[in-house]
Amino acid sequence: MNKKILILGLIILFPFSLLSQYAFVNTKADDIYQDGVEYFEQKQYTAAQNKFEEYQNHKNNERLKAENAEYYSALISIYLYHSDGEKRVKSFVEFHPTHPKASEAYFELGNFYFREKNYAKSIQYYEKTDDDKLRGEDKTHFQFKLAYAYFSRRAFDEALPYFNRLKRRDNQYQSASNYYAGYIYFEQKDFDEALIDLERAAENDTYKVSTANMMANIYYQRGQYQKLIDYAEDLLPRLSRLEAQNVKLLIADAYFEQNKFSEANEYFQEYRSGNKGKLDRELLYRMGYVAYQMKDYDEAIKLFEEVGIAKDSLSQYNAYYLGGLYLRQENYRYSSNAYEQAKLLNYNQDIAEESHFQLAKLNLKQGNTANAVAELSSFIEKHPNSSYLTQANELLSEAYLNSNAYEQAIEFLESINNKSIKLKEAYQKVTFYQGAEYFNQANYYRAMQLFKKSVDYPQNKSLLGETYFWMGESFSTGKKFKDAISSYEKSMRNSNSSDGWYANLNYGLAHAYYNDKQFEKSLQYFKEYLKNGKSATYYEDAVIRLADCYYVTKNYSLAINYYQKAIDDRNSNSDYAYFQKGVVNSIDGEIKLANQSFDKVIKDYSNSNYYDNAIFQKAQLAFESGQYETAINGFSNLLKNLPQSPLRPYAYSKRALAYFNLQQYENAEEDYTLILQNYLTHSTANGALAGLQELYSIMDKEGDLEQYLIAYKNANPNDGEVTKIEFDAAQSLYFNQKYDRAISSFKAYIDNYPDHSLTADARYYLADSYYRNDQLNEALGLFYQVVEDNNTSFNKRSIQKIAEIELNNEEFDKARLYFTKLLDQAENKKDKYNAYTGLMEIAKAKSDYSKMIMYADLILEEAAVNANAINEAYLNKGMANYNQGKYDEAKISFQNAVDAAKDEYAAESQYMIALMQYNSQAHQESINTLFELNKQFGSYPHWLGKSFLLIADNYYAMEEIFQAKATLNSIIENADSKVLKDEAQLKLDLIEEEQGDAQNKQDSTEKSVKMEEVIENDSTKN
Repeated sequence: MNKKILILGLIILFPFSLLSQYAFVNTKADDIYQDGVEYFEQKQYTAAQNKFEEYQNHKNNERLKAENAEYYSALISIYLYHSDGEKRVKSFVEFHPTHPKASEAYFELGNFYFREKNYAKSIQYYEKTDDDKLRGEDKTHFQFKLAYAYFSRRAFDEALPYFNRLKRRDNQYQSASNYYAGYIYFEQKDFDEALIDLERAAENDTYKVSTANMMANIYYQRGQYQKLIDYAEDLLPRLSRLEAQNVKLLIADAYFEQNKFSEANEYFQEYRSGNKGKLDRELLYRMGYVAYQMKDYDEAIKLFEEVGIAKDSLSQYNAYYLGGLYLRQENYRYSSNAYEQAKLLNYNQDIAEESHFQLAKLNLKQGNTANAVAELSSFIEKHPNSSYLTQANELLSEAYLNSNAYEQAIEFLESINNKSIKLKEAYQKVTFYQGAEYFNQANYYRAMQLFKKSVDYPQNKSLLGETYFWMGESFSTGKKFKDAISSYEKSMRNSNSSDGWYANLNYGLAHAYYNDKQFEKSLQYFKEYLKNGKSATYYEDAVIRLADCYYVTKNYSLAINYYQKAIDDRNSNSDYAYFQKGVVNSIDGEIKLANQSFDKVIKDYSNSNYYDNAIFQKAQLAFESGQYETAINGFSNLLKNLPQSPLRPYAYSKRALAYFNLQQYENAEEDYTLILQNYLTHSTANGALAGLQELYSIMDKEGDLEQYLIAYKNANPNDGEVTKIEFDAAQSLYFNQKYDRAISSFKAYIDNYPDHSLTADARYYLADSYYRNDQLNEALGLFYQVVEDNNTSFNKRSIQKIAEIELNNEEFDKARLYFTKLLDQAENKKDKYNAYTGLMEIAKAKSDYSKMIMYADLILEEAAVNANAINEAYLNKGMANYNQGKYDEAKISFQNAVDAAKDEYAAESQYMIALMQYNSQAHQESINTLFELNKQFGSYPHWLGKSFLLIADNYYAMEEIFQAKATLNSIIENADSKVLKDEAQLKLDLIEEEQGDAQNKQDSTEKSVKMEEVIENDSTKN
């Protein structure tokens, strides 16, 4: 029995021993697991992971806890940034898909990456989370974090529904959700919804500051300016520097919109002082406008100029206000540039119209009448219904009165049928001025057309008198002396003795009567003219011509007196005075005195045009005195030494007669024969035939008389009237500038009458028709033939044309030869001018500056035929000195040209002065000179355009970028010349490129500054 009891006891004890042992083992495994949980909760992740992995490996672990341990261990690998962490979590979910922690695993992965601010990864795992399995706060956390992750990735459409859910219920994220929802609505410009959310968020002190910017912006966008001010000014002290900057700007803009410019200025200045970068254009404009309203005009100009030029409405408004500000300061040039920009941009029609009108007025005010005419004409065309129209028409009339753009003025005024008195006065003036300009250019035909138009509007009596005077000058130049007399007399009836042209009016009348052979009347006007004294322009010529009048009217004693007066005055025509004195003495029978005068010419004036005449007259006196040998010696001297003299046929004729009287018949025959061989169409040919006939009769010789008679008849046919009519018809075509028809007619005439006395003249006219028709090669050959034949009065003109054509062909040696020949045959100042000018042009082409100066000086000293000639010489002399680096001498010549006359040479000279000032960095002086050019020489568009290009260069050199760009834009918009437009565009592109490079450099600096501010801001938050 005891044995049984023992066995039973053992049996009973054994199970308890096993149970006790099992409980002991399990208790130890649970402790490991529990330690892992505690370490995990304490974030001692390494220790926790060790415990969880130990539990997993324990042989007595429980399956569910082992799976939990696997889950926590995988999470810890993520937390500890183990490379296999994410893989382990994914593996857990894959192998335990039904485990309660499976859904939580993705949520925790999302949370981890959310904490790491890896929002893309967090979104990836949050989207895999089944939020229906999340409970309580986990669900709330999940919704907010997913929404915030979307928000951070700017996936606003995905974020907004979550924020909207959270903001509608009480939870820890309610204020934040209001804030972020408000932010999203703000970004989407749904300002009403945004304001509701932001105002709720701002109830929480955490978001009061961060909502400030957006709420202020919304108040501004909704036009609630006072609410913005009240709200923002109260909040401003609590904002960070960056946040405060933006809010200050909004406050400034709110005051600006309320026209409270003093308050706006205060905040604008605070904003500007705290801003390290470049202000944007719109802000600069608003600040400039505030300064303008506060009458701080200097500051306003500075700010408006910073706005710069672009193709937008802001630039138009900006330029308009700049124009007004510069006008207030009487800075008319800058004002013009600004109004020009406002006119061109044309976004606001009213501003464009007013700017256009102001620009036109400014041009007129500055004396830029050509520009004023252009702008006013354009204004009237573009704005026919403008309230300024009446004023514009009046100003245009005034502009034309002062304009140098005469042709455009005439065209405009002729388009108006019913001219007002003011417009009639303008028309009278501009037609006169244009006529005077043509006259100075030696275009007398066009000058006369304009003068006739001017006298049709006799509004101003003094101008009428002056116009008739210049009509007289034009007629006189064209050798229409009766018409000249009529015009001069009309001028006298409409002029006063105090008028500037009155003295020359007496001279003009005297000259016209003289050439019309009304010598008694002529001498009265010459005497009247000489009362002006030796300072009179034509004093020397008047003395000579008065003597001539007395000579022709046979008042020889007074003629001698005035010729002697010319000699005593050292008149430049003393050679002529001596010659004429000899002629008068010979008429009076004072042969000795006559020979003394002729000898004076021969001895002292060997280059005189009267040298051959003096020799001839002295020989003639000997002939008339029966001193035939002496006469023969004199005539032979002329024939031997003066091969170009037009007196040669006369000398042959007289010498033949002297030989005849000495009965030296063979010598006489030889001279007559020479005349008939070389001068068949000359007036002496007929006498030579008669003399030869008489000789043959005396000598009882047949000779070649019949042959010479036939040749003479061929050269001088009896039907001379028919050929003269044909010649006159061709000549009429030439004078009427119908050169194509003239060429055909003269060619036919030469073909039909090759030996006629007028054929030589026809050949010249044919050559000149080709020349004027720009057929220079055809002209050149004919001119050479005219010179070679040497049997026309046009020989000298042909020499000149050959020289000019060879110069045009750059055959400089040939050109020089013929200009020199022209100089040798020069009879007056005009001939010398043509020769010296050609030689000067050759020197210019060869860069022979010393000769350029020499010939320019010779023109000024000996050949100053008119104002244009003087200015051409001054300009060339200036350019020669300029090219040699002699700038002081160059400037003197250029200034002389500017002072002498207002022609194109003067315009170029003024430009050169400005260019030298630019090169010496005297930029403001250069600009002043160029604007004076625009004022004085507006009728020369080439130099006007060049001047504006140089003005732009000066502005750029002075760092006046706005003015430089405005000037170039004006050229591009208004210039007619493509070359000028292209050059202006090139300069503008270069400025834009350089400005762009500078801006990029500044932007780079600003980005660096802003980055530093962000870093600084983040560091304060952390």
